[in-house]
Amino acid sequence: MTEGLEGLGVGLLDRLAGHELWSIVAAAVVIAGALVVPGGIWRVTGVWVTMIHELGHALAGALRGRTGMRIRVNADHSGLTTSTGRSDSVAWTSFWGYPAPPLVGALMVCAAAAGWVTGSGVWPTTAVAVLLGVSVAALLFMRGLIAVGSTLAGIAGTVALLLWAAEPVTLLVLLAAGLFEWAGGVRAIANLSRLHLRRRGRGSDASVLGRLTPLPPFVWIAVFWLLALAPVGLLIWATR
Repeated sequence: MTEGLEGLGVGLLDRLAGHELWSIVAAAVVIAGALVVPGGIWRVTGVWVTMIHELGHALAGALRGRTGMRIRVNADHSGLTTSTGRSDSVAWTSFWGYPAPPLVGALMVCAAAAGWVTGSGVWPTTAVAVLLGVSVAALLFMRGLIAVGSTLAGIAGTVALLLWAAEPVTLLVLLAAGLFEWAGGVRAIANLSRLHLRRRGRGSDASVLGRLTPLPPFVWIAVFWLLALAPVGLLIWATR
């Protein structure tokens, strides 16, 4: 595995010498930044980060045997995932909301990078196909206009990529979407941290985990930060 990561790092460095990759990366960073940084735009686009957050809860719950998943997403970026199951699965399910967007975003970036390094469209195409499959499955659990409409928009976008987009376009969209989810997830954790510093995070996932486990909320927030920033550390290590 170590050799594979080092090989990926060498391949990326070799490709960085070309102008085309820089153009794609620069465009993806600009697009992701434009979707995450301006407050007015973030009020709209942040819904997709909340959806991945809630899907993180849902998938974690499903892995522990929870059933009856229902997901709602609100315009203020709040969301709620409800399910039924054993009480000892609640902490596990509650944990995987905040880590989901940055980790999913990192995987999308890795798929785009793998496609560039190998010169094959298999990785990006597979990633888009997986996103399409997850979106279609998620539609079964969505409730409310915002959740359903956002999921349908995601399905339409992934179908368009699979059927009509040229390879550079697929790479750009996958990279930009991955950076958006990662940066949006980091922004959400930063917001959570500020709420707790102001002692206003009583109903947050970190507070729930603090009540269900021996560890206080600030420890769980630190774990969220660790998981969100781990892909950056791994990238620096792989390309050293």
